[in-house]
Amino acid sequence: MQPFQFALSNNGTVTGVHSIPPLSTSRAKYPPLIVALHGGCYDHQYFDATPNYSASLASNAFGVPFVAIDRPSYGGTSTILPIPEGSDFYEQTGRWLHYYILPKLWSEIGKPNKCSCLVLLCHSLGVMGGIVTAALHAKDDTPLYPLGGLIANGMGHIQSSFMKSTPPSFVAIDDDHALFPVERKDGVMFKPGSVAPEVLEQTERLNAVSPLPELAKFPTLWLPHWREKWAAQVKTSVMFCLVEDDPFFVVNEEQIDICVQAFKNSRRVDGSIVRDAPHCMELSYWSQGWYARCFGFAMECSASFACLN
Repeated sequence: MQPFQFALSNNGTVTGVHSIPPLSTSRAKYPPLIVALHGGCYDHQYFDATPNYSASLASNAFGVPFVAIDRPSYGGTSTILPIPEGSDFYEQTGRWLHYYILPKLWSEIGKPNKCSCLVLLCHSLGVMGGIVTAALHAKDDTPLYPLGGLIANGMGHIQSSFMKSTPPSFVAIDDDHALFPVERKDGVMFKPGSVAPEVLEQTERLNAVSPLPELAKFPTLWLPHWREKWAAQVKTSVMFCLVEDDPFFVVNEEQIDICVQAFKNSRRVDGSIVRDAPHCMELSYWSQGWYARCFGFAMECSASFACLN
């Protein structure tokens, strides 16, 4: 994928990579612009780890533009720290996405490539910003970009007993940032035999310094409240997925039903469990199958959006 850096209307900066197939290769009459939001302890490289484990393969195959950004306070994107009094990291992430980042991506990439709408692909902690953004957008009378769908994976409803008893141990970088040591990270994110050696060789490159206000507050501020506070406000179509071997969350049919039902005002909600897959599915042997499903759902969303609007 190709790197980019855009200046934002609030004098901030967003960085990331994109895959933009030529318009002549589009296989869909109404292509979406897929915008990917990484989880904690990663950055935009998560979606472009190696040539064989990259969303660009599906992007080029389907002729659909794809963008992976560094979320606010990650990588080269501007920081949102310190958090204003009365707010939190998750709300500020959503506001930056909604008012500054997504409108810029739409004007620079979505519109010029004749996309009908934008679809968010959110992994793990990144889903926070995605859900917040979608909720804000649903209440906005003058949308800044056309939101057609939300894809979320890597985040459940109840923390697993393993996470409660053995939470990840982070190394402090400064007062506001921490790093997940690479010698322990892969053992949590993958199960043995689920990931190619070429991906494991990139562990250090893929590891990212993370903002502590996101990591520290997740179990108490976000996890108990995301369903009632934000998911219930989402009106766009949703594809929600849990992986069977997720060390962070309890995963079973009851839990997927609880998460799906949280999006009670969405026009469409698809839910599923991917059997045998590890937490970082996009980096695993399930990668291209998962991306194919994401791109298919996004194209369905963009067709619906175009025909209904």
